[in-house]
Parts: sequence; structure tokens; C-alpha cells
Amino acid sequence: MYPILAAGTLEVQEITVLLLALAAMLGLARILGELARSLRQPAVLGEILAGVILGPTVLGNLAPDAFLYLFPQEGAAAIALEGVVVISATMLLLVVGLEVDLETVWRQGKSTVAVSALGVAIPMAMGMTIGLSAPQWLGAGSSEHGVAFAIFIGIALSITALPVIAKILMDLNLAKSDLGALIISSAMLNDLIGWIGFAVVLALITGEGTGGMPVWLVILLTIIFLLSMLTLGRSLLHRTLPYVQAHWSWPGGVMSFVMFIAMLCAAATESLGVHSIFGAFVAGVAIGDSTHLTERTRDTINQFISNIAAPLFFASIGIGINFVDNFNLPLVIVVLLIALTGKIAGCVLGAKLTGMSTRESWAVGFGMAAQGAVGIILGELAREAGLINDELMVAIVVMALTTSLLAGPLIQKVLGSTTQKRLQDYLGDKYIVIEPEAATRDDLIGLLAQRAAEITDLDATNIKRLTLDRERVLPTGLPNGLAVPHARIDALKKPCVIVGTSRWGIDFNAADGRPAQLIFLILTPPDQPEEQIQLLGLIASTFNSAVVRQRAMAAKTSTEFLAALNVGSATPADDKE
Repeated sequence: MYPILAAGTLEVQEITVLLLALAAMLGLARILGELARSLRQPAVLGEILAGVILGPTVLGNLAPDAFLYLFPQEGAAAIALEGVVVISATMLLLVVGLEVDLETVWRQGKSTVAVSALGVAIPMAMGMTIGLSAPQWLGAGSSEHGVAFAIFIGIALSITALPVIAKILMDLNLAKSDLGALIISSAMLNDLIGWIGFAVVLALITGEGTGGMPVWLVILLTIIFLLSMLTLGRSLLHRTLPYVQAHWSWPGGVMSFVMFIAMLCAAATESLGVHSIFGAFVAGVAIGDSTHLTERTRDTINQFISNIAAPLFFASIGIGINFVDNFNLPLVIVVLLIALTGKIAGCVLGAKLTGMSTRESWAVGFGMAAQGAVGIILGELAREAGLINDELMVAIVVMALTTSLLAGPLIQKVLGSTTQKRLQDYLGDKYIVIEPEAATRDDLIGLLAQRAAEITDLDATNIKRLTLDRERVLPTGLPNGLAVPHARIDALKKPCVIVGTSRWGIDFNAADGRPAQLIFLILTPPDQPEEQIQLLGLIASTFNSAVVRQRAMAAKTSTEFLAALNVGSATPADDKE
């Protein structure tokens, strides 16, 4: 029945147990993950809770025989389940890598480097100091790898959860703002530094790679692999993707190609004695950096992996640890305090050095402090490698979840509440351009910039240049046919919003693949960052209504457009999407 397996490897009973275990993990993790989402909490919170319920903490105490039947500690079924978990972790790191856009990092320039460098250096120094001075109290798994343990603690307290941060910024309508772009690009560079450092830690732990290679050779080969993938490999993948998209089925063909490359790279780093997750992460960075991989394709891959691999992996953490027996309150407090103070202080200092305001700098610090799923993945891999004990793993899980839960409210708090206006307060007949004669993004922005120049007496060419420069850093296409290109203009005295409508739509690289039919050019003075944030929020809330969107898109005159906006205040809740 299973010709690929050697005879006797998996008996019928073991296959049954394996399938039941996977069903229980995936089913309960999805249910609790969705419940967490409905409460506006990270899904990972519910997924880990599912593992806690199924694991030794709850099921193991209430019904130990049922727990051991469902999750045997040895045998073929246990090995097979471990293999599924390893593949899940590998695929998760592929998704993290796909989120890293090197072009975005480079375009942000010194701001990204300053925030990332100090956001890593300060918590890294604090973590390594305590890791070297009190390894046994902190939770070192062994006294043999003191330096590797200290480096790991530094990385664990300085890592940033890019997917969590992106979701928080989207919920706050900040993802397309300048502040959001800086946080996202800094998190990208932060993750790249962190996972490279973790690869070195893994090499130090093993001491020898496959075939008895010395540790220095393992590190050297890992660096060669990294540089090769981010240069030659990146170029080859960029050239190959158009062929795959043109001749293979979509999205299945592209997904298969991405998975194929990720598996090859994962196997390459695993063969060196460095975990497969690093290879998958590097593959994600190399593939995700290609402009041929559209936001829609990324989202499809992300959805598939995040809804299958993520629940299995995070549930497995709870199944492997007793969270009650291994909860050490002093350790949890120390880990949480170092993670928060070190990360926030470093990122705030970096943001201030680039000229950001005090409030924006603190918002950057709070955003970058979120660790979420990435910190938990890092901790679990270290635990599996024997580098840390279960108590420290529990502390890392608590710290990662707490920082993720605090990030959004703290960002809102520090940015403060400004006097709420309506979108109509920024608009008039001259500010609305119905069906401009433009077929491309650049042409449309040029026409909207020309109208803005007529209103503000500024240079249209400069407005267009600054807006396109910002657009290339982070595309501003939103779901449901919206786009919000924007720029900060030095000579501008007050915010200016120009609206353009396009019947057929213009591509602004939105995640849902839809062209933009309502385009808002937002210009703000550099010293009024809160105005940009408020405008983005107003646009998002106003056009959350399907009725408002439809009427605005159908408007033939500026008066009809303004009338469509007034419908928003009277739109019933069931018209919202």
C-alpha cells in the first residue's frame, strides 16, 4: 500500500495514531487561532494554547494514557510526527524570508540601518552579558556551549517578528505610511541579521558538520552559500520566474517552484550541520526579492503555509513542554524586561539619530519590540538543539507573546489621538480628478501632482519625483481597488489630498491583485507626521463600506464624488466588508 516505505516501518496502528495526532493538532489549533483572531489577538496565541491543551500541561495531567496514545514518545509514529514538525518549521521560515524585500531595505538607506543596527546591538549586548554571567540561572541546556548560549540569548532578545509587525501596522492603518515603511524595512534587516547569527550559533553547537568538518569550515561554507544565493542565485531565480509564470499553471506551478527551491536550500544547510530552516529562509529572501513574484502570489503561498504549517508547528511546542511545571516567574520577568528595554531603547535611539520626532521614534521602538512567532520559532529550535532548557523556552514564549500584544496599543498610545476630521474636510471640487487620461501609475501620479501644484503653488515635477521615490520603497496599493501614494514636501504648509478615479483601474501592486480605481495622492509637511497617519486612517475607514466605494467609483463629477463620501456616515454595518 505504501511502496515508498520499507516493510514494517509504519504499521497500520502507527499510521492511524499519526493521522489522529495531526488532525487533533491542526483542528484545535485552527479553532483556537481563529478565536484569537476574533478577539483581535495574534493567531499564534491560540495555536500554542492548542498544544498546551493537547500536551502534558492539560491532557497529560487529566488523561495521561490518552496523551501517550496520541503522542507516543518513541517509535515510528513519533519519528514521523517529528519529521512533519521539522518540515512545518522549514516552510514557516520560507514565508519569513519571502517577506524580506532587500530593495526596500536598501532604498530606506541610513534610517533602516540606524534603527536595525542599534535595535540589534543594544539588546544583543544586554543578552550576551547576562548569558555569559549567569548561564545556568538563565536556563542554559549545557555548560559546554557557553559562547553559543550567550550569542543565542542576544539574538533571542533582539529578533523582530516581521509578519506580526506587518499585521499590527495594517490594523492601525499605518502599513503604507512613512513610519510603517521604516518599521517594516528595519524589521527585514533585523531578521536577516538575526537568522545569519543563529546559523552561526547552530554551527558552534554541533562543533562539527556532516563528515566531520571543523566548525570554521561549516561557518565558511554557510557564508558562501548565503552570498551565492543572494547574488547569483537571486539573479537566476529572477530570470526563471517569468518562464514559470508563463508556462506553468497558476498558482500551483509557482508554488511548486518556490517549494522546490526552498527544499533544495534547506537540504543544503542541513547537510552542513546548520538547521534546514536557515536554508529555507535564505531561499525565501532570494525568491521574494524578485519583482516578478507578485503580491498576490506571495499572499497565496503565505496563506497556504500559514494556515497549515504554522498551526502544526506552534501546537507542537505546547505538546513538548509542560508550561505549568516549567513556569519560572523571576526568569520570565527578567527575559521580558531585557527584551523590552533593550529593543525599545536601541530602536528609539536609532530613529532619533535619523531626525524623526520623539513620538515617531517611540512608535518605531514599540513596533520593533514585537517578537511573536519568529521569537518562538527561534527558541524552539534552540531547545531542540539542547542549547536551552524548558524553563527558558517557556519564558521566551511568554516574552514573545507579551511583546506582540503590547506593540499595537503602545504605538496607538504614543502617537496620541488627534482631533478627528472627516475626509471631506480635506477635499473640494478642485481636489478631485475624474477619469484622468493616464494608463500607468507614473502617468497618473504625474497628473495628480500637476493638480496639486496648481493648488499649492509648488513644483509638479518635484512632487511627482518624491511620490514615485516613496512608491518604489513600498507600493501603496490597498485591497478593494484603492491606492494611497504619498510624500512629505518641505515647502508645504498644510496637508493636501488629490483624488483620481480610474474606470479600468491602474496597477499599484495591491495584495489582492486588483487595479486601483480610487487613487489618493497625499502630501504632508515633514513636521506633521500625524496628519499623514490620520489621512490614511480616514481613507481606510471611509472606504471600508462597499456602498461608498461603488458610488465613488461611479461618480461622473466631483460633486457626485463628495456626495458619495457623505453616504459613509449613514452606511449600515452590514454594508462593510
